[in-house]
Amino acid sequence: MSQSPAFRPLPFLVEAHAEPLPGPRLQKLRRAALLARERFVHEGPVAAVATCELVTFPYPALFAFSGASLSPAPYVMLTHRMQVVQFVDPEGVRRTLLFNPTDYERSQTAPFYHSLRERYGTFVSDKLMSTRRGTVRSHLASLGLTPADVDYVAFDHLHLQDLRGWLGGGGATAYFPRARLLVQREEWDSVKEPHPLQSVWCVPGGADVPEERVVRLEGDTWLGVGAALLFTPGHTRGNMSLAVATSREVFVTSENGVATESYTPLLSAIPGVRRFAEQMGWEVVLNGNTREDSLAQYSSMVVEKLFAGPSAVERSFINCHPSSVLTSHLLAPGFAPTIVLPAPNFGDVRPTPANRRAA
Repeated sequence: MSQSPAFRPLPFLVEAHAEPLPGPRLQKLRRAALLARERFVHEGPVAAVATCELVTFPYPALFAFSGASLSPAPYVMLTHRMQVVQFVDPEGVRRTLLFNPTDYERSQTAPFYHSLRERYGTFVSDKLMSTRRGTVRSHLASLGLTPADVDYVAFDHLHLQDLRGWLGGGGATAYFPRARLLVQREEWDSVKEPHPLQSVWCVPGGADVPEERVVRLEGDTWLGVGAALLFTPGHTRGNMSLAVATSREVFVTSENGVATESYTPLLSAIPGVRRFAEQMGWEVVLNGNTREDSLAQYSSMVVEKLFAGPSAVERSFINCHPSSVLTSHLLAPGFAPTIVLPAPNFGDVRPTPANRRAA
C-alpha cells in the first residue's frame, strides 16, 4: 500500500468551524464557503464525473423533511446514487474515487432495514418497496473500469455500509485491490463503537476492515483539481459531502437533504414543506433521522448551498444533489419532487493503465 495521499485542506473553512458558538459559527461559515468556492473554481474543472443509480428504497416520511411534509404514506422512496470521480491530484496523477459505492445487498443487515424486511416479508420488500437499478460492479464495467482502476472509496457517512466486500476483512476478499477508504476521523471512531441511537443504522461488523486501508481525514479536504470533500457534520458527526467543479457549475452531493428543494423549501410544491419553512423561518429543511447535531446540520446545509451555487439548468434551485434522492412512486403519494436536476455528469471516465499494472 502506498503512502498517505498529499491532500490539501480547503481554505477559510477551518477557521470558521473553530468558532465555538453556533450562531456566530454559521455567519463565519457563510463567508468562508463563498471564499472557498471561489478558490476551488479558480483552479479548474474536474477531469470527469459520472453518476450511477444503484437502488430505490423506502425511507420513513417522518424523517425525510423533519416532519414538515403532509401525506398519509408512511414512507417516501429514495434512489441511492454513486458518483465515479476522476481528478488530477497534487502530484499530477489522475485518480479515481467512488463516492457512495454502497453494497446494498449487505446493507440489508443493518438493524433498521433488517426489521423492515421481517415486518413486510421478502416479496414486498424486494419486489414492491425497492427497485434494483444496477450494482457497483455493473456500473464500473459499463464505464470500462476494473477494480484495479479505483484509488479511493468514500461515503457521505457510514450508515448502512458494509465495507468488507470492497476492502477485505471478516473473511472477505477485497474486491478493490488498491483502494483506500477516505473517511472523517470522527465518523470512523463513531462507527467502530456506535452509540445505541446510531447502532440501528449500522451494519454489524461492517467497518471491520484492515486499518492500513483507511485514510482518516480532518475536516474539509481538497482532493485535486475540481474535486473536494466538504466536512458537513450534523446528520452524523463525521458527515461529509462531495463537491466537483465542471466548466459550467459546481455540484455538491450530500445526505443532509433528501431533495434539491430541501435547500430551497420556499419553492417546494410538496404539501406542508413550504408552510413549515415559513413558520420556522428556515432556509433549509433537514433530513432528520438521527440528527446527531441539528444546529451543525443546518449550518452544513447552508455551506453546501453556498458552495454549490445555483443550477446552470434552473437558476431558481440550488445545485445540491442528494446522494439518496426523492423519487416519485405509487406507494408514496404526495411526495413527488418539485424538480429533478440533471445529475452530476461531466467529461469522460477512462481506465488508468498505470493503476492496473500496479495492482
